[in-house]
Amino acid sequence: MNRKLLSFLEEIKAQGNMSKAAEILFVTQPYISRVIKNAETQFGVRLIDRSSHPIQLTYAGERLLSYLQEENRLRSSLDREMTHLSEFKYGHLTIASNEVLDNSIFNPVLTQFYNKYPKIHAQLLKMTSRDAENRLLSGSLDFFMGQPLRNHKVEYIPIMNFPLVLIVPRYSKLYERGKLWADYSAAKVSQLSGEAFIGTPHDSNYQRMVNNFLNDQGISVEYNVEVPDIHLATTLSENQLGAVITPKHLIEEDKLSDEAKEDLNFIEIPEDVFTSNFGVSYIKTKQNSEPVNDLVDIVTNVVNEVHGNENK
Repeated sequence: MNRKLLSFLEEIKAQGNMSKAAEILFVTQPYISRVIKNAETQFGVRLIDRSSHPIQLTYAGERLLSYLQEENRLRSSLDREMTHLSEFKYGHLTIASNEVLDNSIFNPVLTQFYNKYPKIHAQLLKMTSRDAENRLLSGSLDFFMGQPLRNHKVEYIPIMNFPLVLIVPRYSKLYERGKLWADYSAAKVSQLSGEAFIGTPHDSNYQRMVNNFLNDQGISVEYNVEVPDIHLATTLSENQLGAVITPKHLIEEDKLSDEAKEDLNFIEIPEDVFTSNFGVSYIKTKQNSEPVNDLVDIVTNVVNEVHGNENK
């Protein structure tokens, strides 16, 4: 029950909405309400301020969340140490990534990991870098694949930089007829000001990185659509809903029709101008478990093999 309550309180705090929390956790909203209500009855205090919009944790709710996170961190540390002592025959590992990765990475990573550690239960999650940092610190996450996390308690190992591409729809001022792959120039990109853009959640590291790049170039765009992840944003941009800056490996040119190709420009941004840093993050300890160290090596090798070859 405590682990469920921890997850529910974390998501309610992050989302400010019980229905959104339920959707992310793949449970029903009445179930979350019932668990919260039972906990309020058990402790004799209100945990959620339902009168505020968005809803917030009360002071008691914040304190309970803090205790549950510490309890979970200690439990996770115990599990990791017992796994280490039992020579990794049993155990569990919680792994998260942001929206930049796709199945070309997950498939070989999990396959290679399970071939070596078949008795370790691995849970794979998708989340923003900010949520990943909070969960690493609370002990509810072991390993994160994505943009750098800037926290002195978190170990970050860089793996590679993903090249980025600006997708330009037909109605844009930048559009050049007859060129699927158009050349980059700062003067050309500066014309994006005022144009329709597709964004991802504003609190994600990727979206903040894109916003910082545009601001540095003196570009002010209009975000007319916000979607949950960069995969969907890329698809919608290819369907003429707006411009987007996306990792190059998410563009599947061979799946586009000839008509779609005629209505798009792809502008690859030089890596010395703008790129997406990618690496792995985990909590620093005196002795990291062998599965975590092996997972770092597996992710490094797979990413370099898959995307290193694509970038040649």
